[in-house]
Amino acid sequence: MDHRISLKWVTVLLVACLPLVSGCSGTLATLGDDRSRSQTVTDNEIVLNINKRLLTETNRDLFFNVTTDVFEGRVMLTGTVKKEADRQRAAKLVSGLPGVRTLYNDIQLATDGGIGASANAAWIDAKVRAQLVSAKNVKSLNYRWRVVNSTVFLLGRARNAAEKGEVMRIVRQTSRVRGIVDHVTGG
Repeated sequence: MDHRISLKWVTVLLVACLPLVSGCSGTLATLGDDRSRSQTVTDNEIVLNINKRLLTETNRDLFFNVTTDVFEGRVMLTGTVKKEADRQRAAKLVSGLPGVRTLYNDIQLATDGGIGASANAAWIDAKVRAQLVSAKNVKSLNYRWRVVNSTVFLLGRARNAAEKGEVMRIVRQTSRVRGIVDHVTGG
């Protein structure tokens, strides 16, 4: 019996599994937020389709530098790349995908970065996550966030103005946050 795995199956497994791992090119939508089941499925399909495009030979260099988050058909691309052409190339990968309503291309051009920037982003992410999950009047499952160069990029839907205000207050008051980019609807 041949125990080798074809490149095709490795790619299928990567496309299916990598979005589940934090820090890779996207996260699959979860049940429990306020989206309909069909919207959750559509959002997951969008993430998987973007990952398929990122894994093609011509775009593979972007896979670990670009992160995809999707909520209600709104796609938020974050991360860092070295050239503006790479930033635009990543945005073009989303073009024409079924279910995409809006694209927020928040990919930044690489600056100093490095281990220090990654550690700082992880620290900010952990603090924001802990505060949003424990906030009494915030349904944290309705939000996606990424931290790049000490800026928090938010995507999701607030149930009301008070909830959105609380989310913004939490992020704004988190130590080391230098900016917020708000793609939250509702409220």
